[in-house]
Amino acid sequence: MSEWGTGQVTGGKLFCRKQPIAGYEYWGRFDNNATIPIKAYNTTWYETYWDGNVNNVGYVMSEFITNENWGSGSSGGTGTTTAPSLSTIRNGDGYLKVGDTGTAVTTLRSLLNNKGYTCATSGAYDDSLKSVVKTYQSNNGITADGLAGQITFALLEDNVSDTGWFSGKGTCCLTAGKLARIGFTGKLILRPANIALLNAAINDSRFDFTEKIHIRHFLAQGCKETDLGKTFTEYTYHAGWSKSQYNGSPSYAPYCGGGFMQLTHDYNYSSFKNFINDSQIYSPAAYATKYVADNYPFISAAWFWCKSKGLNQIIDSYNNKSADATVKKVTATVKGSSSGYTVRLGYYNKAKSVLK
Repeated sequence: MSEWGTGQVTGGKLFCRKQPIAGYEYWGRFDNNATIPIKAYNTTWYETYWDGNVNNVGYVMSEFITNENWGSGSSGGTGTTTAPSLSTIRNGDGYLKVGDTGTAVTTLRSLLNNKGYTCATSGAYDDSLKSVVKTYQSNNGITADGLAGQITFALLEDNVSDTGWFSGKGTCCLTAGKLARIGFTGKLILRPANIALLNAAINDSRFDFTEKIHIRHFLAQGCKETDLGKTFTEYTYHAGWSKSQYNGSPSYAPYCGGGFMQLTHDYNYSSFKNFINDSQIYSPAAYATKYVADNYPFISAAWFWCKSKGLNQIIDSYNNKSADATVKKVTATVKGSSSGYTVRLGYYNKAKSVLK
């Protein structure tokens, strides 16, 4: 169900947010009962666009949309529909719901049975299966809406033990399921291709991720830097804008935050360019952030962490001190200030509980 459809606003005027984040700035509000274009984003949000302009991409909460119509084979969420592919679901661009049929539904049934949640081995996505899914979601601390999307599949498909994900330098095997349990909810970070790139960067022989504690801290900082894995570019960044167009905010524009660790400032982009030997990392300046985010999201972060800031050595020097003190120091090194470090401390503690 990654194609565009339509849905009807219910429950009053509905905010069209500029990012899929509750309370984020908005384009405007759709009137109650308005029919609007929608596309699956995740189990909480639909993608849409504001005022008929496809450049004004926005997001609305799916719980306030009814009478979804996805075109051929679907009518207002009733009857049967062909389920999205497993690839579509794993990439966060679709999910399973009551009425869906196909390979993904059969796979879901198999995964649930393998985890000890009894359900029929075949058949359409029915109310009985929805109930089992909701139970599984509730037991695993994720939104229990009965819609089997990216996060639900990530957890079900995680077959790496919480103690067996790392046994020394070059052996890191993180999964989408483990990242979801830490707190990453953005569909970008949980995509299989990005999970592979994340592991590759941590395992790269040029970097010194030699202890589990290094990786826990790395993930905790990245969780905050990327807004839970939703974006690899700073929200203030505009591809193609010159420095003058930012009117001094942020001061380091156009070299805005890019990648898993939100690389900023021209000197960091210049140094990383020299490390990788790719001139497009630095020039043209107006597209440097996008280039890093698209091509080097994790390698740039590992370079910044290990080569530019020597953060693993800092962490090792704090090994006998509290996590609070270590996270505070790491946060100050990453962002230039320790303000707000307690949020990152929360992600670190969650990473420690998941990645044992």
